[in-house]
Amino acid sequence: MSSTTKPIEIHASRLCQAIARIGYEPQIALMDIIDNAVAARASDIKVSIFLAKGKTLKNRNSVHKYQIVDNGIGMTDSEISDAFSLGANGKYAPHSLSKYGMGLKSAGLSLGTRIHIVSKKHGAISSRQTFDIDLIEKRDQLVIQVSDLNDTEKNYYARLLSSESGTVVEIDGCERINHQSPSLTVKKLEDHMGVVYASFISKGLSIGVRVCANDDPDFRMISPFDILFREKAKAWDPDEFDYVSPYLLLQEQWKPPLVDGKTVPPIPLVAVAFPQDKLGDPGSPLTEEQQKTVKGYRVSRPNSGFFIYRNDRLIRWGDGLDGLITKDEYNLRIRMDLTEEHDDIFHVDVTKQRLEIDDEIHARLKRVVDDSKTSAKLIMQKCTQFRKKPTGTEGAAFSELSANVPEDDPDEMAHGTPTEESLNRQQSQAQDAESMLSNTAGVEDDSAKFGAKPFAKVRYTSAVNYSHLWTPFRDAKEGVFVCININHPFYTEFMKDLTDNSPERLLLESLIFGAAVGQINTIANLDEVDIDDIKAVFARFHNNCGVYLSGFTAENLNLLDQ
Repeated sequence: MSSTTKPIEIHASRLCQAIARIGYEPQIALMDIIDNAVAARASDIKVSIFLAKGKTLKNRNSVHKYQIVDNGIGMTDSEISDAFSLGANGKYAPHSLSKYGMGLKSAGLSLGTRIHIVSKKHGAISSRQTFDIDLIEKRDQLVIQVSDLNDTEKNYYARLLSSESGTVVEIDGCERINHQSPSLTVKKLEDHMGVVYASFISKGLSIGVRVCANDDPDFRMISPFDILFREKAKAWDPDEFDYVSPYLLLQEQWKPPLVDGKTVPPIPLVAVAFPQDKLGDPGSPLTEEQQKTVKGYRVSRPNSGFFIYRNDRLIRWGDGLDGLITKDEYNLRIRMDLTEEHDDIFHVDVTKQRLEIDDEIHARLKRVVDDSKTSAKLIMQKCTQFRKKPTGTEGAAFSELSANVPEDDPDEMAHGTPTEESLNRQQSQAQDAESMLSNTAGVEDDSAKFGAKPFAKVRYTSAVNYSHLWTPFRDAKEGVFVCININHPFYTEFMKDLTDNSPERLLLESLIFGAAVGQINTIANLDEVDIDDIKAVFARFHNNCGVYLSGFTAENLNLLDQ
């Protein structure tokens, strides 16, 4: 029997579309590109997210451009072309964060339709090379566009690449990709990168993140974060539990069962259990300093389970591993440290985010962690018995719950860039908001403090119209916030007596905030109606609401006593 070979066709456009849909969230895609900078031995990495004109942090699909700048070893023109090739050419260095050579393309195309690279190596700045999915589709051929930099561009990239070597990766065409709000992306980046790159940052890597809206803000630097708090963890003793400390339940070098005589290095396993998160709320039996300590652990269901590292880089966050850790065991965290030598055992995929465990290994691992699960459940039971109903700070709970809820006008989401009139109205709203922030910045009371993190979306103040229960504002970057009148009878007789983080208070705040978003978006975007007419309508609306609620309050003063 004879055989021959023949080439097969590659449809470049369809291939790129498939690569773009591997399944990245924006923050995961950005971290995959950061991995390349780490692999290039960068000591400084800066991530900038540029907002589209007329968009805020709270709008979906509002990114104009992503930019990642590093001071790694840099690339020549030829090396940039190689970086755009599909698949790795040769073997990676031991303990590399890379695996298949697909990360830049798959991550970049999940963020936008064009990936640009300009690099500097040994003091020489390259041309700009672009992987453009529209150009590839037009030609149905894997091509990159190479552009010489003009003097203005050379000066711009020279400022970005101030070291002897480094690389700039820029992704645009982002408006065609359906994405979460930049607010959510930045939050996830800030929450995750300190954990993902903890080992690298501890050894000197610097990572900064910022959002630009026609400005040049400072970068917010990422600090290393050991999500297991191993240095604070105490040895577990049920009789010595203090309701504040994390407790070390497991620490061993685990040897997974293998067949065919294969050998791999043992896998370090560490399990730590934490006190219940509600003990960190104001009003719990703990002292204020102890509450702060417990809150700092970030105990929650998303932050529980297995934290799996590969070559010191986190690849799985809070994985239950097919039921090994359940949703009720949310105070238990287990760290597993893999190297590339374990890739085949755990079937690490192209994104280095997903893995699979065979039944035999799963069963053995279950037996290893079962005692830790039992101890973690006992800690939860002790905390439940100890905890009392918490009280907190007005507006803070709602601000946390709403931090990542979009505030888009549904009638405008498909219209692209706002009209000039809408932009002018948004600018006027931003000026009003700035004035309100300035007028109330010095107020000291029990309400959510202005400028606190997360950004206070509900603020309790007397610096608004006396007859109105609430007044909405729109910050140019942070979006809508609402000021609730602490002198209005509805507040003094009803809202004030509701625990600040109770479902009743939160639902009232959500209704008020929803009305505020509706008012702000209507005023800004209904540009076919005269602005003075719209403002007059809402002024009358608020007068009617305020008077009715005052009357209702007067007739039902003892309502909450019933």
